[in-house]
Amino acid sequence: MLKLNVKKYILITAAIGLLIFFHYLNFLNPVEEIIQKASMPALAGLYKISSYLRITFKIQTDKRDLIRLLREKENEVNGLLADNARLKSLEEENEILRQYLKFSKEEKKPFILASIIFRGGFASNNLEKNIIINKGSVNGVKEGAAVLDDHGVIIGKVTQIKNNLSEVCLITGAECKIAAKLQNNDKTAGIIKGEYGLTIKMEFIPQTAEVKEGDIIATSGLEQSIPRGLVIGKVIKVDKESNELWQSAIIEPLVDLDNLSIVAVLL
Repeated sequence: MLKLNVKKYILITAAIGLLIFFHYLNFLNPVEEIIQKASMPALAGLYKISSYLRITFKIQTDKRDLIRLLREKENEVNGLLADNARLKSLEEENEILRQYLKFSKEEKKPFILASIIFRGGFASNNLEKNIIINKGSVNGVKEGAAVLDDHGVIIGKVTQIKNNLSEVCLITGAECKIAAKLQNNDKTAGIIKGEYGLTIKMEFIPQTAEVKEGDIIATSGLEQSIPRGLVIGKVIKVDKESNELWQSAIIEPLVDLDNLSIVAVLL
């Protein structure tokens, strides 16, 4: 068996050697030309397939690179947007603090700044009517103290106090009642309270008092913790019935209570 295999390998080697020898002597040119012509379509097809595969691979590679680049740029844009939002927030906060500083210099009223940390109250029934601020009794906050925005407009008063927190009723809440007066010729006094969390109503205005739309309402100073002259809002409607002892006025707040973030508590 081994001898047969050796003979076979010798014959194959000899045949290959003769083919190479005949090739160099150009004896095989006609046969090679026939083989080349016969294999041309197959070679052309293989070339097309290889070209298609090469182009497809390049396209897929370029697509992956492009997707990766787009993701990197998207992350960069998102980072820039986040930085811009933080800078805008800091700019807005700095503007608010500048307004409080201006108010402090002009009015010379002692106060502390506090951040709103929750919309609602300590009790579950005070949602949306009250706010919680991050200052309390350890900071000198007193119950009934006036709470202002950065322009010195009153937005409510302190109703409950804890060590480091306080609850503030907003002037649009029905439970928030403040002694007020109209800045008219008669300096008419009354009591304001919130209505439906949107507007304010001033009650117990004498029928003889002249009240008109556009009149400014301010605190009267009759409450110990709330000084006189803090602006509350302006009259947008007057309810007056001839057979009633009192008249009332609907007041629009001068502050957007939904956009507050920092407030001042008078001490």
